[in-house]
Amino acid sequence: MVIILRIFLLGCLVVPEISCTSVDSQKVVDWTHPPESGGISPSANQILITFEDERNQRVPIADAVSGYRQRGDYANSTWSLNVAEALAKDYGLRQVTQWPINSLGIHCVVYEIPVNLSMEQVLKRLEMDKRIEAVQAMKTFHVRGETYTDPYFKLQTGIRDMHVESAQRIATGRNIKVAVIDTGVDVGHPDLTGQIALEQNFVDESKASPDDIHGTAVAGIIAASANNQMGIVGIAPDAKLIVLKACWQISPQKAEAVCNSLTLALALNSAINLKSEIINLSLTGPQDTLVGRLVDKALDDGIIVVASTSSPFAAEKDFPSSIKRVIAVRTANAVGNSSPSDTGIVPAPGQEILTTLPHATYNFMSGSSFAAAHISGVIALLLQLNPHLGSEQILSMLQASMSPSTSAQAVNTVNACVAVASLSGSSDCGNPTVRSGSALLASPSVLMPDR
Repeated sequence: MVIILRIFLLGCLVVPEISCTSVDSQKVVDWTHPPESGGISPSANQILITFEDERNQRVPIADAVSGYRQRGDYANSTWSLNVAEALAKDYGLRQVTQWPINSLGIHCVVYEIPVNLSMEQVLKRLEMDKRIEAVQAMKTFHVRGETYTDPYFKLQTGIRDMHVESAQRIATGRNIKVAVIDTGVDVGHPDLTGQIALEQNFVDESKASPDDIHGTAVAGIIAASANNQMGIVGIAPDAKLIVLKACWQISPQKAEAVCNSLTLALALNSAINLKSEIINLSLTGPQDTLVGRLVDKALDDGIIVVASTSSPFAAEKDFPSSIKRVIAVRTANAVGNSSPSDTGIVPAPGQEILTTLPHATYNFMSGSSFAAAHISGVIALLLQLNPHLGSEQILSMLQASMSPSTSAQAVNTVNACVAVASLSGSSDCGNPTVRSGSALLASPSVLMPDR
């Protein structure tokens, strides 16, 4: 599937004390939207501006001009409303929505630029304004994956390749909070019932979909229930998921989804405020200033951030996996088909991964999104044993756990049991044994109900 994150132009207003030159009052303003591209409805004429507001701790995420879902019962501060209105007037912009990013102490406003104004000229004007800290162009992010139609193609090969069963004798991720920033999750799925501690939606209600395929698949890999006589087992079945919906599907029954900087920023802000211990970002793309600041804030707060990267060759340019201290994850290669050394990138199973899908179903998914979910699960096991571990320590443990495999069917990946045993002192990391009642013993008819 493809998750596309649309990033708006960013400007940070520090002190609102210098007036901007107003647009020519004789100029005809054309608000006609430009043609849509690829059915993704990019907002190429939108910009995002942030400014400091010490009162933003009591400002809601959206106001009445927005179609985005509002959180909280407080009103926007009069000061922020006045600044937002003045900016719209000064630059001939139309306000779309506004919300606080209180983890950074800023207030954000999204505007539309009339299509008959040059984006380049608007950028230059914003750059000259002494109130503006930074400006950036819209960018597109991609996460790639595939869905296999054969419902019985394979079972949970990733569990076996990573020796997760043996690791779960030592730790199960008990009470570790994992924030899944993605599409939503089917909270009624029988393998996810009781696994979700909190659910929040930051997506425009007009973009709602009855299916949340990608997020449900990621959630199942991380924390599907164990020993419930059905379905699959997650890497950390006793972890607690915080589901933060920041993406929405392009069309029903397809895993393609889109996100934008507004929804992603809100989800990151919420993950930080909720004191998540792990943030899973199964998405990738070019650099973005605001999102990068929020990821850095999470890391500074001791949150472990996991992000997918499309390949070992793309790790330097992929974002947010390229951010220092983020655990970058790629799909592991089969033994005998190894990639060149990619120091700092963690390989994990990402091909033909059996996982949860909406409406109590399961299917096989492929892509680095799901490799990242495997590693988020393993990190939850480690944090159960030592909640004070930092990103660099965890990265070292994950890389040290890897060892050459003699199996022709195996992949070069992290060994979850070896990583966990390095903290517990256990040496019981031999061939994993499937426990009685384990999901891997479930019948195919239970695993894969027909859709």
